[in-house]
Amino acid sequence: MSLSGYYQMCKSMVGYFLYGKQLPSWDLEMQVFCDVVRHHTRGLFLESSDKTIEDIDFDKIHEGYAARPMPSTKLSIDVGVYCAHSITVSDCNLDSDWISGIGIAEDPLRSLIEKDASASRQIYGELLASWSACAVHGIHRNSHDRALEMRPLADNEKIVLCLHGGSYVMGGPSSHREVLGKMTESSKLRSFIIDYRLAPKHPFPAQLHDAFIAFQYLVNQGFKPHNIVLAGDSAGGHLCVDLVLLLRHIAKTTLRQMTPAGVILLSPLPGMHMHGASLHKNAVYDYLWPTPIEWPTSPIRLFYKPGQKYDDEYRKEICDPLLTPVLGDLSEFPPTIIQSGSSEILIDDIRELYVKLKLDNPEHGWIQWEEYPEMFF
Repeated sequence: MSLSGYYQMCKSMVGYFLYGKQLPSWDLEMQVFCDVVRHHTRGLFLESSDKTIEDIDFDKIHEGYAARPMPSTKLSIDVGVYCAHSITVSDCNLDSDWISGIGIAEDPLRSLIEKDASASRQIYGELLASWSACAVHGIHRNSHDRALEMRPLADNEKIVLCLHGGSYVMGGPSSHREVLGKMTESSKLRSFIIDYRLAPKHPFPAQLHDAFIAFQYLVNQGFKPHNIVLAGDSAGGHLCVDLVLLLRHIAKTTLRQMTPAGVILLSPLPGMHMHGASLHKNAVYDYLWPTPIEWPTSPIRLFYKPGQKYDDEYRKEICDPLLTPVLGDLSEFPPTIIQSGSSEILIDDIRELYVKLKLDNPEHGWIQWEEYPEMFF
């Protein structure tokens, strides 16, 4: 921990004993953790201005995030096992005509698909199998090799496709092993997480392209689309919603069944155009800091067209449904559960996303919402 981090820890401890808890349910450890992490996250996205946008080296920013990745986590052997599985992108046989009419992402997606057709790019991923998932298929700990094969263990086996969070600029399979271990253990389902491309070197829609490739890869391995569950936290949650919209579009274009089994959204990034009061009201609690979108180095600006000024055209473009889903049509959505905490800076916009999903899918009660008081993901 840096010297400034130690100072913040001491300051937080003194504040706890002098002024009490920031929130009634928080103990000393929780309060110090949030204060220290908030102190460090404020430095993740440097203050900047459109006035000097030409001087910003976005490649250097990308290299900076790559040099200090999110901490790796471990999958306890008491929970399960995992192994690496890489996707050879050119083997997925994607047709650029499938995305005709998708909107703002059509041209860049076409370009990415056509580029991959003649390339040897691979997407790294990890397949996780908890012992509870193994038990469903009669697999024992001392002979678990079959659980790490990328194929269905039964005709109707469900699998979770996980899309990690990290503001679209950081994160990967290693940062999410522990939380995915808990998910596979409780759900008794195997999970597959991919290391999708990150911004700003790879801006939107590279992440959506990789997520679609991963979905198609699972289908090619024998998993039926309606047996694939999507799960994502933060930016990964936003990516899950985008993937559902893309799959819905492709299903209508190709008359293929592409609807996933369900969607799990953990404190999802609701979109690029956010306006909830909680952005500032909860900034004193959440360990994430609401970086102004006016900064060219903010997460949103790094993700979508890095280097472009925040002008009227940009404001209009980030209202596209693939960037801000709540402003689009969310009908025909698969069963979805959203979990978040009342102390998050994004909670108001997440609530708005939930309401929109409910309104656009009145024919079923499969859109569920769980909000945890004074917590965040």
